[in-house]
Amino acid sequence: MTRSENREVTEHALDIDGRLITVRVRRSKRARRARVVVAPGEPVEVVIPQRLPRRHVPRILTEKEGWIRRQLERLDTLDQREPQLGLDQPGVIWLHGRPIPIATRPTRATASSGWTARLKAGTLVLSGPDAAAGLTGAKEAAVIRWYRREARRRIGEAVEREAVSLGVTPGQLAIRDPRTRWGSCSSRGTLSFSWRLLMAPYDVLDYVVVHELCHLRELNHSALFWEHVARARPGYRHQIAWLRDYAHELHDYRPTLPAHAGARYVGAG
Repeated sequence: MTRSENREVTEHALDIDGRLITVRVRRSKRARRARVVVAPGEPVEVVIPQRLPRRHVPRILTEKEGWIRRQLERLDTLDQREPQLGLDQPGVIWLHGRPIPIATRPTRATASSGWTARLKAGTLVLSGPDAAAGLTGAKEAAVIRWYRREARRRIGEAVEREAVSLGVTPGQLAIRDPRTRWGSCSSRGTLSFSWRLLMAPYDVLDYVVVHELCHLRELNHSALFWEHVARARPGYRHQIAWLRDYAHELHDYRPTLPAHAGARYVGAG
């Protein structure tokens, strides 16, 4: 989950059982060895160290062909599977695996004033004009802004707490919406996390925070790095498995609110 400082990217073709796969080849100044990444909605990627000649890529793909085939089959199965988490349930947002009801609150503000979202007494209250309408793009944007603010607060608290436990000093904190990773750590100690982690169970979010903080000791995925992770979170493989199984549902999530009069409202005041 470390961030590469080198964006040089090329493509390679791979035939797996008659299925032509586009493979992205990317150099990384931080990589100590080559690795293959298979992520939902993204091309297969080979990350290679700076000094490794590209002529080694076909050999790497040949050696990993069986593993790539299994990962692609797993992703195909997940794509065909009915959603398991219930994130498409209308009228709620999700926080640490639990549904939080959405309520709308009409205000005297004009449409140009926009919408705001605040968590009050276990309900996410959307305030703005025309409260009787469904979840328009403006309302959805307000929910996403709330997620980002809440992610910065909650993840920031977890980073501070776990950094003390691990004896490391993190740099700046960034909240983003990447498609292929849940967190990253730069060589300067900047930590970046996906706001979508707030929808996952808290132990999953906590694992990702610990994972990135361990990169402040080992900026790679070496055996020593995983030893640090295992000491801090002995059951981390369960969190990795959860992310692997439900990543596509978190990435596809968009908040929804019934566009009819049955939506929940709270009075102005």
